Amino acid sequence: MSGSNKILADTNLIILAIDGNQKARRFLDGNTLFISIITEIELLSISFSNPQDEKLRIDFISHCYVIALDSEVKRQTILLRKKLKIKLPDAIIAASSLSKNCHFLQPIKVLVKFRN
Repeated sequence: MSGSNKILADTNLIILAIDGNQKARRFLDGNTLFISIITEIELLSISFSNPQDEKLRIDFISHCYVIALDSEVKRQTILLRKKLKIKLPDAIIAASSLSKNCHFLQPIKVLVKFRN
């Protein structure tokens, strides 16, 4: 999934896209996709009643760059948590976006805090 914009996609947006939501797919199509290690864990850590659902998620992840929890992500996470008082997983995901200079696509409630 390589394209003109670097996008870090949130778990919920990815699930919507995999489930066929056309608006979610339009946000992701044609872009270079990144996900946080947290998003990868969230996508794969549920029980799947249908093995095909797990395969779809694994296939999706294989087309993304997974951002590891390195020293820069940790530094950014600490700064975000101190400043915004957001949950640790949300801070790691946002810090992953900052560390790779990606556009951050995720639900509004955290995005509003993140941008202010």
